[in-house]
Parts: sequence; C-alpha cells; structure tokens
Amino acid sequence: MEMATKSQITKLHVLFNNLDLIGDKTAIIEDLTNGRTNSSKGLYLKEAKQLIARLCEFDPSERLRTIIIQAAWQAGIIYGNSDTDKLLNRAKLDLFLKEKGAVKIELYKQNYPQLRKTNKQMQAICKAVGHSRDKKAADSAVSDLLKELQLTSIK
Repeated sequence: MEMATKSQITKLHVLFNNLDLIGDKTAIIEDLTNGRTNSSKGLYLKEAKQLIARLCEFDPSERLRTIIIQAAWQAGIIYGNSDTDKLLNRAKLDLFLKEKGAVKIELYKQNYPQLRKTNKQMQAICKAVGHSRDKKAADSAVSDLLKELQLTSIK
C-alpha cells in the first residue's frame, strides 16, 4: 500500500489545528484505521485522502457552538434536558450573550471569529465557577471539621 504524502500529512495537521481537533488527532486516526495506526505518518494514501475530505466538510462553527453550549451548562447559565428546557436554554443563552457576551450577538448569528471570542469568555467563566465551587466545598469541609472537633471558626 502506498503511504500518505508529506503534503497530505501537512494538510491534515493544518485542518486538525484549524478545527481545534489537534488533541483528538490520534483517536480520530486510530478510529479511521480501525486501530492499525494512530499517527498521520502511518496513514495510507487513500485513508489520508478520505480523512482530508471529511475534515474539509466539518463546520468548525458548529463545533464551537456545541462547546459554548456545554460550557454554559457547566457554568450554570443554562440547565435541564427536556425539549422545553432546550428551547428556554437557547433563549436564555442568547439573552446572556447579548447582554454580557464578548461580542453582544446571539449564538447562532455569530461568525467563526466571534464564536472564538465567546468560547474564550465561556471557558473563563467555567474556570471561575469551578474555583468558586471548590472554595465553597473547602470552606464547608473546614467548617464541618471544626464542628466535629468542637472548635469555633476564627473569622
């Protein structure tokens, strides 16, 4: 079998980077080759051509929208899983983005560069919420321990 060309490998790396899939590259290649290889250098010519075609069809904007929605859910901006919740969540997220978003535009009206800014903001919010939850959990654990030891907290 003829191996992938250097230009195909370069093209794959550019596509993986542009689509923010570089972290998933080995898993994608391993899945494509049914476990035969997890490296782009190990791809056959036909496999590389097929993967390039599939990646070219991929819409990076849709992937970012999904990531933003997941981040909003993690941050507690939206919640619930029913069909009604999904409709309400879309409206709630759009309102949040229009009022407090980095670009002040509804999610599905944003272009790719705007989505990248929104994603960066949402990831920062998730990180802050995570730190806040961790601090609350730690404060609660310390308080419980002090009660158990029959000590009062010092404030």
